[in-house]
Amino acid sequence: MGRNITDGGSGDFSPTANIKEEGAMVKGVMEGHRLVKTKFGDKPVFSLKVLEADCTFSSSGKEVQPAEGDKVDIFAPTRLAKQLAQVTTVETVTIRYLGLG
Repeated sequence: MGRNITDGGSGDFSPTANIKEEGAMVKGVMEGHRLVKTKFGDKPVFSLKVLEADCTFSSSGKEVQPAEGDKVDIFAPTRLAKQLAQVTTVETVTIRYLGLG
């Protein structure tokens, strides 16, 4: 007889944008953010309704391509998270990866 072991995650995720790739860009309407538990502590996850994207997305470990208007999640690095925290819901944002530095 087996037992269920939780992974410590905090629920379901929409497709996640891979914004740390060269040339990655996603534009969308901010729908909000939430904190999720990770092995590195609580981290913010931002949700956008996609308007335009030039990046890859993954869901359950597989690459997916959401349609315009679909909800996606973004795990933002610290600097970007601080900037996105200042964006109110229904504002349109464009995130473009410019590289390190």
